[in-house]
Amino acid sequence: MSDIPEFPDHFNMADYFVFSNIEAGRGDKVAIIYEDQRITYREVADNVTRVARALIDDGLLPEQRVLVAMQDRPEFVYAWFGALKAGGVATQINPALPAADFEYYLNYVKPQFAFVDEASLPEFEKALANTRHCGRGKFMDNVIVAGRERLAEPRMVQADNDFATPAKVYEPDSHQSFNHWIKLPVEKDAQPWPTTKDDPAVWLFTSGTTGHSKGAVHCHFHFPYNTEVYAKRFIGMREDDITISGPRLFFGYATGTNVMFPFAVGATTVLFKEHPTPERLFELIAKHKCTVLTNVPTLINKMLAADVKPDLSTLRFMWSAGEALPADLHKRWDEAYGVPIIDGIGSAESFHIYISNRPGDVRPGSLGKLVPGYTARLTDDDGQTVAQGDVGTLWVGGDSAALYYHASYAKSKEHLRGGWIVSGDKFRQDADGYWYYEGRGDDLIKSGGIYVSPLEVENCLMQHPAVKECCVIGKKDEAGLEKPFAIVVRARSVSERPDTPEDTLAKELIEFCKQKLVRYKAPHGIAFSNKTLPRNDRDKIDRKALRKEYAG
Repeated sequence: MSDIPEFPDHFNMADYFVFSNIEAGRGDKVAIIYEDQRITYREVADNVTRVARALIDDGLLPEQRVLVAMQDRPEFVYAWFGALKAGGVATQINPALPAADFEYYLNYVKPQFAFVDEASLPEFEKALANTRHCGRGKFMDNVIVAGRERLAEPRMVQADNDFATPAKVYEPDSHQSFNHWIKLPVEKDAQPWPTTKDDPAVWLFTSGTTGHSKGAVHCHFHFPYNTEVYAKRFIGMREDDITISGPRLFFGYATGTNVMFPFAVGATTVLFKEHPTPERLFELIAKHKCTVLTNVPTLINKMLAADVKPDLSTLRFMWSAGEALPADLHKRWDEAYGVPIIDGIGSAESFHIYISNRPGDVRPGSLGKLVPGYTARLTDDDGQTVAQGDVGTLWVGGDSAALYYHASYAKSKEHLRGGWIVSGDKFRQDADGYWYYEGRGDDLIKSGGIYVSPLEVENCLMQHPAVKECCVIGKKDEAGLEKPFAIVVRARSVSERPDTPEDTLAKELIEFCKQKLVRYKAPHGIAFSNKTLPRNDRDKIDRKALRKEYAG
């Protein structure tokens, strides 16, 4: 394709998204609206530069990882782009994770620096205390916290580890305040590492498609590529847009639509750190006259159910992605508000959306058409192309495809094949070129836009003394949205309280999971079986039979 965007060899995506606005004369334009602040592009660029210089001065090495676990606030933007400008690799995770998940990411990413919200510190500190001390333990020493004006000075302690060399390790309250840290004196000659377009820049984490999330490794030009072909050309993002998002910034979908896409055209984004309730979104959309809303079907359903009559007259369209949008939900939204829903599908492996509806061309029930700049095909189980209209496994290719999954060779071979992404998603394409999602070829559940591993939920439930065995499947709720649903066989001993009413025990088990997992992974419903769960000829629980019995 002749109009595929090209990027120079010497390239840094922070320059593309942030500093290009200064060169274009938009330094005084508002880039971010946050609480009572209206932050200009020049202020964003200055703070990104401060972060980059502070990282380099504190010892960030080229291509080393920087972990960002922050709420939707300006510091997220400064830290994320600052890491990229400095030549590091940015990784972003949910700031509301429990300690066990923080521990997994710390051991997996092994970051030199971590940017964390004050609200995340209690769970993050538990993870730090249990994380293996590696060498000098650099990621133990460099925790920068947003939300506090000043923290205690770092303290030096002797590491208790197997290494002969003494090391600095984490000790409570030895973190630095973000605002204080970026104002510390830095070396005047601290210069960003000269990156190229093919250098690693970002790890985008999968939504648990391989059990634990894996980092899909992307180059500096991958995100600008998708921005050019999708956000600018296909969707038509404009400089006068004001964007806002329900999904949080740690989710690559929202990082794109609510930071990168508006920054790429010099538009304005509205950020807020609170949980995205319908009422809060309605309030901010009206107050700031937002034109583009990023959403997921679960939140769309909540907005329709809210006891509020909002003014959405300034919205020109709303994105929906992350999970399948039921046709009935789409219809109810159209009837209630008339704001066009731009439904599409993307992935961490592609950075963002590659099949999408577009303004002026929306076909409810479909995911729209293939974005120019991407190629796609559907195959059967033998790898052969299926006939028009038949369901097959989607292969998608394009110049934003991830290189590999970090530390996951087998999964890289399975899902990332020489520029092709093989996701396991099942699709069909009609004669007019519109694509329709038909589900997944595995047992994963997509809830609230994020994949949930049934095994993870089952392992949690099995820790409860009242559970003898269990199976977790996906089941659609009253709005047609898929949610985790558990089938449980109760333990029979007196100590497991066999006389407890089922509805009481179901609530207890759901709350038990919410305490140990991220809340969206907890079952939304539980059914109790009085017999042993069915098994196949390999003595594995027959999920297909249970889906047929309980999910229809």
